[in-house]
Amino acid sequence: MSGFLFVLASVVTLAIFLTTTAGRKILKRIGLRDRVPDAASSEDLAYLLSACGGDRNELDKRVSIERERFPGLSEADHFRRAIRKVFAERKR
Repeated sequence: MSGFLFVLASVVTLAIFLTTTAGRKILKRIGLRDRVPDAASSEDLAYLLSACGGDRNELDKRVSIERERFPGLSEADHFRRAIRKVFAERKR
């Protein structure tokens, strides 16, 4: 019984950690972003990264601009707004 409680406590602790900023960074590095609620999908991340020419700093800059303008939105919404701007730039 105590073994089960230890496993349960470990799983709960890990789940809570993965919702923190540090936990999301770890998930981002190993490619499990879609499992975090309100995280940008892997497809959005891949598209925006390719639209930025593979430049991770440019991607982070575009998303941070949206985050500053609309702090109440989720990460997924920030990525979608940044992608919409890429489409708008290409139309010009």
